[in-house]
Amino acid sequence: MRMRVAVLVLVVYVSLTEAAGCVSTSRPHCYKNSTRTEEDFTCEWDKRNPEKSQTHTLHIWDSENKKILTHKNCCKQAQTNILLEELGVTERKTDIWIQTQVGNLTCNSSKISVILECKVKYSKPQILRMERLAGILNITLDKPKDNKGAKYEIRWRERGSEWQNATFETKDRTKDLYTLHLQYTEIYQIQMRRQAKPHLHLCKDSLHALWSDWSPVVDVPLEISRTPVIRWVENNKANGNRDITLSWDAPPYNESVGGVKYNLTISVWPCKINQKKMDHFTVNQTYNTSITYSEARISIFATNTVGSSPRKQITIPAVKHLSYCDSHMSSNVNTKAMKTCLEWYKLEDGETRPEKVNKSYNTALKDIKVENFVRHYYFLHTVKKKHYQTAVMCPFYSEQRAPINGPANVNISDLTHESAVVSWIAIPVMEQRGFLQHYVIWISGHGNTKVHKVPAHNTSFLIKDLHPATSYTVSIAGRTEAGDGPNSTVNFETHSKEMGTETQLIMAGLHHPDHLCCCPLVYYNLLRSCQETEAVT
Repeated sequence: MRMRVAVLVLVVYVSLTEAAGCVSTSRPHCYKNSTRTEEDFTCEWDKRNPEKSQTHTLHIWDSENKKILTHKNCCKQAQTNILLEELGVTERKTDIWIQTQVGNLTCNSSKISVILECKVKYSKPQILRMERLAGILNITLDKPKDNKGAKYEIRWRERGSEWQNATFETKDRTKDLYTLHLQYTEIYQIQMRRQAKPHLHLCKDSLHALWSDWSPVVDVPLEISRTPVIRWVENNKANGNRDITLSWDAPPYNESVGGVKYNLTISVWPCKINQKKMDHFTVNQTYNTSITYSEARISIFATNTVGSSPRKQITIPAVKHLSYCDSHMSSNVNTKAMKTCLEWYKLEDGETRPEKVNKSYNTALKDIKVENFVRHYYFLHTVKKKHYQTAVMCPFYSEQRAPINGPANVNISDLTHESAVVSWIAIPVMEQRGFLQHYVIWISGHGNTKVHKVPAHNTSFLIKDLHPATSYTVSIAGRTEAGDGPNSTVNFETHSKEMGTETQLIMAGLHHPDHLCCCPLVYYNLLRSCQETEAVT
């Protein structure tokens, strides 16, 4: 009967205190973050009353010696740190509870009886690395800060399905690794937590086991199987720089889940000493950069949470080679105030950059030793405050000679009684043996010779003021600063004046829409055959 009365009084007391505003907290959880004996403790609990004026006091009671080890006024907080020196011995059983006070009322949480030395709660695991190959997922985890082995629980699922669970243990002072077998075509999610393995025999009781918080849910995509396809567009070229826009496609959805990053490596300084390669990381599918006028190499690979794609490398070719130096290019560049890099190579055909390219950061152009009579090309690059540009680019010869051959396929066309067009194929660069200044054309006939100079980039010339029905000889040679090369010669005879007039009339008639002739030839001696053909048709 007395027991019933005591219980009734307790129930009434609790009801009255709750009604008056005193609601006890959850029972506290006290733990340390590692198995080290010198570690301090953290105690935390849940508040169940939103009343702002409530305060909390943590009590830790030595059950064996019947005394308070510590009590701590925690004010309005729901967590506090306990220093090891405040507790003394932590290998005996202690009772821990929270006293809550609201005004003049107090109430207590449930007590917990624990051995504090056994209460270890690790930080939640961090996945350092994942590698997936089809259905095999290898996971590398961070080690607890005491470098001890731990018990892990892992759960995984296909997106939207039920969780599957497994446990495993790791050893002291070794990497924490785990291999998970998955369906090789599916996307997964995984999550992990861990538990310490205290070595004291007093800690075998499962009540002392504390799991860490769960790690964040991590998406597990498929590995990226394809090499990225990278494209580039040159947007602007000025002042020794080219603005380049790079773009590429994202991997398929099942390889992009969880996010994809792209690693770009751009070579911006060709010289071996102090050679500069800049790595850029981006989550976008475009990237703008600036390169010099010389050849540039750019590589890219994509990375998701389980691995990387194969690396793709592209070469952006140098700008089109000049036939002569651009004297205005270096007018605003003071190379003495900058670091320089000289790049040069043989350019036998005037177009093709060879595989072997010479580079030096301290060589002057006058000190370069190259083959005589062979065209070479050089770039002078500068850098100042991480601004890379091409200061000068030029073709050059160490020594020049006259061309070794004349132009090929010299031909006469559009012949009349007073004019003709001579055309030819330009002398190849490798046969020029120097900078071609111009072509020299000698026209001999009717008892005299006329000389004309034609720009080096031309391959035809209109010869005027000729005499009708006269034989002529045309000779053409290329000229460098060292002199003229061999001649290429062609002979022809102009039409008579009457034939020229008739030809012009025929041409006018043939192009009239009412008098279309089936014959393409317009020479006078074929006029009759054209007329006969028209009569037959």
